[in-house]
Amino acid sequence: MKKSSIKANRSIKRAKLFSDISTYVILILGSVLMLAPLIWMLSASLKVNQFSLYGPLFHEWKFSNYVEVFKTIPVWTGLLNSILVAVPSIVIGTFVSGLAAYAFAKIKFKFRNIIFILMLAVMMIPFPVIMIPQYYIFSDLDWIGTLLPLIIPKLFGNIMMIFFLRQFLTHIPDALVESAKIDGANHFQIFWIIILPLLKPALAAQTVLWFIGIWNDYLAPNFFSAASPTLPVVIGGLVSDFPIQEPVHLNMAASIISMIPVLAVFAIFQKQIINSFVLSGMKE
Repeated sequence: MKKSSIKANRSIKRAKLFSDISTYVILILGSVLMLAPLIWMLSASLKVNQFSLYGPLFHEWKFSNYVEVFKTIPVWTGLLNSILVAVPSIVIGTFVSGLAAYAFAKIKFKFRNIIFILMLAVMMIPFPVIMIPQYYIFSDLDWIGTLLPLIIPKLFGNIMMIFFLRQFLTHIPDALVESAKIDGANHFQIFWIIILPLLKPALAAQTVLWFIGIWNDYLAPNFFSAASPTLPVVIGGLVSDFPIQEPVHLNMAASIISMIPVLAVFAIFQKQIINSFVLSGMKE
């Protein structure tokens, strides 16, 4: 009996070891596949010209490409416009999204579920379908060519963020809200003092995702605000300015520059993002 149990334990340990090794191999291969384009982009940004792109990785180290990018396209203008769009949209829009999520999750009012379903239905409409009507509306408001079409709509929140925050709030006990009501707190006080601190991990994760979407958006800024270009539109100008021989090495250098703010935001909120994934699996 002892020998059979020892063999069984050994077989279990071998199976677990094989499973762990297989998991690590799959994760390493997945990481390589995800990092390969970024490594090639970094290498291409340091090439002498676009004709040496397919040479060995990091065979050339021309850091002056990054300086040349700033001389070729108005990077600072695009960077400033992107910040002007992203910061107020994220700060105000995230707060409004949190308020809306709290209302849908914890406040019982008439037609609550119907309104929420209608909001979710709006997400199913592709942006190209509504951008022409939006263009006419923004044109009547004399907003075309400015950053207002990119900022004002986002101040009213993000439907995807409202959806995920509402799902997160459903795991928060209603007893917290009810006890605060008994103590005389109104809904805004409950949200600000009780709910908002609990929402921080989920807010951080959703804020980073929304920031990435705003920062990398090309279609809306190019369509509504070409006269006040954001960074992706400025980088896209490298292609139109060089129609015959596209300076891919400069394009890659500009893309690396545009990635730095995104990486910085992710690094700042990394701990909160991890906590959001941990808390998302908790039940009431």
